[in-house]
Amino acid sequence: MNTRLQYNKETAAQFNLQTIHTLYNKYGAMLLGYIFDVVKDEQQAEKYLIDVFNDVPTVLHEFSEHGTNAYCKLQLMAKKRLSGYFKNVEDCEDGRPRTSARPNKYTDLMTAEQQLVFCGIHYQGKNTATIAAELNTNEEGVRRLLKEAFIIIRNNRDHAGIH
Repeated sequence: MNTRLQYNKETAAQFNLQTIHTLYNKYGAMLLGYIFDVVKDEQQAEKYLIDVFNDVPTVLHEFSEHGTNAYCKLQLMAKKRLSGYFKNVEDCEDGRPRTSARPNKYTDLMTAEQQLVFCGIHYQGKNTATIAAELNTNEEGVRRLLKEAFIIIRNNRDHAGIH
C-alpha cells in the first residue's frame, strides 16, 4: 500500500481556517472581555477583537511553536492593537494614557515615573531596556518602578483574585 501525505494549497488553507476558527471559539470570549476591560465600549472592543483575529493568519505559524501559549499570544496581539488606543507614552504629559472618558484609579495613585513605566510596559508592550533608555536610567530602576506600580494596584484593588 503506497500512501503518502499530499499537500495542496486548498487543504492548507482549509486547515488554517479551521485553526483560526478553533482559536476564536476557544479564546475569543476571554479576549473580548480583556479588550472590553481596557476600552469600556462593547462595539469598540468587538472591532479590536476582529482586528486581532484578522492578524492571526499572518502569524499563525507562531501558534504552533513549542512552548507557545495561544491565549498569551492573542493577548499580546491585542495589547499591540490597543497601543493605538492609548497613544504612545511620549504623548502622555503626566504618564497617563490620554483617555479622559476612561479614568484609571490605579494610575491616578502612581507617580509620573511609575505611570510611564507601567503604561509603557503594560499598554505599549515595551521592554525594560527601552524604557530605561527613554527615562535615562538603568533597567533595575525601571523594574523597581514597575514593582512599586504593581504594589499600588495590589494594595488598592476592591476584590481578591488574579486577572
